[in-house]
Amino acid sequence: MCATKKRSSNAVPKVGMIMELSLDEFRRPKGKITTEPGDTPAMVQSAVQAMAAMLNAPAERPIEVTPALAVSHASKLLSDYIEPYLSHVLTANKPTEKTLESYRAAIALFVDIVGDKPLSTLAVTDQNRFEDTISEIPTNRTKIAAARGLSIDDMVSLDVAKLSAQSAKNTAQRTNNFLKWAFRREGSKPPFELMGNVRITARSRKVQRRAFTDDELRTLFSPTTYAQGRQQSPYMYWLPLIGLHSGMRINEIAQLALADVGARDGIACFHVTDNGDGDETDGRREKRVKTDAGRRIVPVHDSLISLGLLDYLQTVRHAGRSVLFPELIGGRDGPGQAASKQFARYCNRVGLDDPALVFHSFRHGAVSRMRTAGIAKELSMVVVGHTPGDDVHDTYGDIKNDFSIADRKRAIDTLRYDGVLDYAGLKKLRSTLVDVREALARARSRVRTVNKPLV
Repeated sequence: MCATKKRSSNAVPKVGMIMELSLDEFRRPKGKITTEPGDTPAMVQSAVQAMAAMLNAPAERPIEVTPALAVSHASKLLSDYIEPYLSHVLTANKPTEKTLESYRAAIALFVDIVGDKPLSTLAVTDQNRFEDTISEIPTNRTKIAAARGLSIDDMVSLDVAKLSAQSAKNTAQRTNNFLKWAFRREGSKPPFELMGNVRITARSRKVQRRAFTDDELRTLFSPTTYAQGRQQSPYMYWLPLIGLHSGMRINEIAQLALADVGARDGIACFHVTDNGDGDETDGRREKRVKTDAGRRIVPVHDSLISLGLLDYLQTVRHAGRSVLFPELIGGRDGPGQAASKQFARYCNRVGLDDPALVFHSFRHGAVSRMRTAGIAKELSMVVVGHTPGDDVHDTYGDIKNDFSIADRKRAIDTLRYDGVLDYAGLKKLRSTLVDVREALARARSRVRTVNKPLV
């Protein structure tokens, strides 16, 4: 299809509109006219007649006419549409904060590249500008000191790592979604599709996570280093231990309310759920689960009870709090974000610097040990919150309710580390009443700082 701007010709009236000539499925010529702000009905009719003459077709043959953006909206800048669009997406799709920020960053980058101009003035030249520039944008451009305060053109000349092809494509796709929404609001269509002909054939290989070996667990939970120094905090003591003895995700643990820990069929359990408002005094947002399978009941391992988890819970309750770890008020990636970073730093400090070793490695270890112990795959999936696969057999019955709490406790009991962990030494490191009170004071101070009004 060929699009030509017709502004001056002996055969065509002087009108400000885009006239497109192409062939239909029967190889017959067809035309499309896209008007611009200010084009009058008479001008449009004149253009239709001129195009019919160019096509050597009768004037009554249908010619598609796409109206321009309404004149009242012609001066609205790209930036005027960003927050309304994100509000629409938030209401319609309920994305995570991380997803929302990724859309905001992508659209902002597009605006930085082409300029904050009226939506109605976007043209193919802006598409070319974006596609020629995006692959030269530094990765983490907002974080590297060398890029601060630089224009886009100065930034692309820096000798630093550039955006990957996949990141560039993601930015283009998110911007395309934004532009489609914005143009549709004004009764039109975008004049281009960013990187529409670009296909990513191979993604960069991600590091394959793995379980901790027994020797690595001895190093990780050594009483001489564990929960010491900058890691000395109730949540840094309990989160890795709970992850090791349950296979729960870090955010599932970090968002636990006190009401989420209770007896079921006489067995102490964690209730992983997205119900409840959390502790508003801690500035916590509503809880989330990754999938429907993530909503589940997980028995508390006997070793956690022996280490004093339920005693810690009562201490927090007596302090008037409603969440298990008040210090974790959350971040873009969820309430476990700060703990995840601290855990990574601790692993590096004790020499466990293999990129494949992360908090999620506890889930790998839990599944592996259950499998080795002969626990049925379906039961293991229920305990760790995995969604059944494509096997039609997994869709029969009600897998989440097929296994009793006693069955789940049997699976959890296979996560034994006697002879690997020094439980007696770890018990001596558990949080004292003074430690908990200091942690609660830090949490209150942090929330007061976050909620402090700007002056």
